[in-house]
Amino acid sequence: MEKKGVYTVLLSIIAVLSLALAVLIIFLFISYPNMKNQKATVVSTEISDRYVADDELAEFKLFGGEEKVFALKDEPDRPDSIALVSISIKCDVGEKRKNEERINNLISLYKSELEQAVGDYFANITYTEAKAPEFRSKAREELMEIFNNILNENKQAKQKIIYKVTLNILPQ
Repeated sequence: MEKKGVYTVLLSIIAVLSLALAVLIIFLFISYPNMKNQKATVVSTEISDRYVADDELAEFKLFGGEEKVFALKDEPDRPDSIALVSISIKCDVGEKRKNEERINNLISLYKSELEQAVGDYFANITYTEAKAPEFRSKAREELMEIFNNILNENKQAKQKIIYKVTLNILPQ
């Protein structure tokens, strides 16, 4: 009789532990997909970067390779300032240039938006800022970031496409 009591106690302990394990598993399955979606959201906001060799870069000229005239932001002493600007960009076309056609199509698709971004950028710059020696390097970095954001606008996995912006500016 005593053996039956010990077995009953052991059996009830095993049942309680099994029930606790089942509840824990259900909790993990319910909460895990939410954590997975949160991680995917965090990862997708950053633009991935890689080392790109010179032979894996393709050059594109904005505005047909010609200088474009932009009106600069007004200043009291220079109300009608302009800048002659020419811009070319170098894009990553992948190893052995395997993504060259895709990048060509992407640049062609977004070319007007890229050119518009240049106009918007220079509309917020004054003549004094444009004449500053450090302005060109700052403008290159900011335009490269703007261009990459435009090209990655509709992508979940964001990658750095434009690796170099060549900017020639002559404020007048």
